Amino acid sequence: MEIYTLPPLISSIILFILFLMGIFKSRNAPVNLLFALICLVGCLLNLDKTILTVIEDKGLAIRISRIDHIFLVFIIPLYLHFTVLATGYRQWMPLVKLFYLTSILLIPITQSSLYLTHAKHFFFGYFAQSGPLFLIFGVLSTISTAISIYLFIKGIREETTAEKKTRVKYILLSFGLAASVNHFDVIIMKGYELYPIGNFVFIPMCLFGYAIYRHDIMEWRIFLNKGLVFFTLLIMSSGFFIVMATVLKSLFSDSMKHEVIYVVSMILTFLLIYFTKERIQEFIIQFMEQEFIRSRQAIRDLSFEIMRLYDVEEIKKTVERRLSETFLLEMCELRLVSKLDENESTSILGKDDPMWHNGYRLSVPVHSQSYPACILLGEKGNMSLYTNEDLEMLSILANHVALALDNAQAYKKIQDFSFSLERLVDERTKALIQNESLAAVGRLAAGVAHELNNPIASVMSTIEYYIDHTKEDEEIHDDLVFSLGELKRARDIVRSLLDASRQKEETKILMDIHNPIDDALRILYNQYKNKRITVEKRLNSKMSLIMGNPARLCQVFINLIKNSIDAIGEKEGMIIIETLNPDSTHIACKIIDTGDGMEKDVIKDIFKPFFTTKEQGKGIGLGLYIVHEIITEHNGTIEVQSEKGKGTTFNLIFPCHLQ
Repeated sequence: MEIYTLPPLISSIILFILFLMGIFKSRNAPVNLLFALICLVGCLLNLDKTILTVIEDKGLAIRISRIDHIFLVFIIPLYLHFTVLATGYRQWMPLVKLFYLTSILLIPITQSSLYLTHAKHFFFGYFAQSGPLFLIFGVLSTISTAISIYLFIKGIREETTAEKKTRVKYILLSFGLAASVNHFDVIIMKGYELYPIGNFVFIPMCLFGYAIYRHDIMEWRIFLNKGLVFFTLLIMSSGFFIVMATVLKSLFSDSMKHEVIYVVSMILTFLLIYFTKERIQEFIIQFMEQEFIRSRQAIRDLSFEIMRLYDVEEIKKTVERRLSETFLLEMCELRLVSKLDENESTSILGKDDPMWHNGYRLSVPVHSQSYPACILLGEKGNMSLYTNEDLEMLSILANHVALALDNAQAYKKIQDFSFSLERLVDERTKALIQNESLAAVGRLAAGVAHELNNPIASVMSTIEYYIDHTKEDEEIHDDLVFSLGELKRARDIVRSLLDASRQKEETKILMDIHNPIDDALRILYNQYKNKRITVEKRLNSKMSLIMGNPARLCQVFINLIKNSIDAIGEKEGMIIIETLNPDSTHIACKIIDTGDGMEKDVIKDIFKPFFTTKEQGKGIGLGLYIVHEIITEHNGTIEVQSEKGKGTTFNLIFPCHLQ
């Protein structure tokens, strides 16, 4: 075996491997079958060239070449047929059929001496020489190749998807270059002594093998993994064998037979391959899968990163940014959806999918229980395709994203629960403080009531005595009666404060709602008589009887009217007390003032115990709380409308008693 034998031998081996791969994948795939047949014809041609470099019989050389050309003529229609199916331009099929017919007619011509005249010996071995009829094959082959290249270029320009464009691009480069270098063999067939460039057809076919490995353009990657290792070992073993044989010949050509030299070289080659096979395989995988390893590491780092995130928006931004950097994506989105099919899996989007028109090419479902979503990826920046390994990595990443989203939801629930628990503890703490304050007020009120009841009772007894001993027409009699009533009212107010703090129910009687209003105004008269405040009563209700406690309701109106007086202060203002019947079953009492009013954030808290806007020492914040409690006890409601600088309106509604 000479060095000139190596290129066509390598080419024939590579083409035979590709032929086997194409045959294996040819089921229901005409493109793969045509590819396999093209590789088979190329394999036979390079096998012919390999044999011609080692044989020494001129007659045998021409016979082998003529047998090879029986199959070689079918390269004319096979190239074009493969191109038509690969690009989809089926309008060229009539020409393909014509080329098949022409190739069949050329078979008998190939055995003529006018087609191949003889085999000429060159420095690299024998090579068949062309006759005048060979021009027919040359012209038709050139036309087929030119049309094929034209269709491939047209397909690249018209195709919009990276997947198909990349496939057509690599087929054009590999097959176009392979056909072109084979055409240079015509120079040798015309008698010029030049090493056949067509022997190096394995170079463009290696490019095609790279496309299969890198982009899986024909879904053969599983076969190429083993084939690439085998091919590398073959090249190394062949090169080492030739080098060792050449060295041994130069050193021991006189003392050692050639057969022994070949046997020794073969043994040394076997030992080299045996001890270096695993390292070579590991090196090839590392070299060929550098980008895949980088992508896998980036996906792994991304998986760890998102598992430390607990915010959905932050997870989305991180996934979109890191995937865009890893795959050089122009478009990437983690899109939340309302629902996902449980059987939905990673899929490459087609033109019939609406997302394809938005620039997305791949959809990876994220089966999260809390936030179902899809990872949408656009075309890669380097126009490469999504391989099966990419889909597998992205599917695993989607599972991690789903877990991260569920963790984020669980964290949010725990955080919300923690906030709720803190708020509940705060509210209960305030409630305990308020209850304790109310209890203290109750104890204070009880003490005050006990201390006040005795002197009030004594004064009441004295006044009652003088009432009994005065005549009704005397001027002092009415004053004594009024004083006695006020003392009773004072006693009832003290008792109501005590009862409010103890949350006891009062006995209710049928009463006129106007009476406690009049009583409250009489009690407060001294507080507003010297101010520029006008009090106007608009008692328009026709049904004013309710079931209530007069003392408690008097306390309500005292508090509300007192607040209105304080709100107006020293300014000029008006207090309107209005009653009306909004319907046949209720009576409404309105206390309207033109005071300072309140802001919205104050209104929502005015009925809470111990809430006050007054200066320290002028109020403890129990007045409106007690008002609210008394109105609630009377099955009534209270509403407030207020605007800063424009006054306040309290609207009290009670169920009235039908008269």
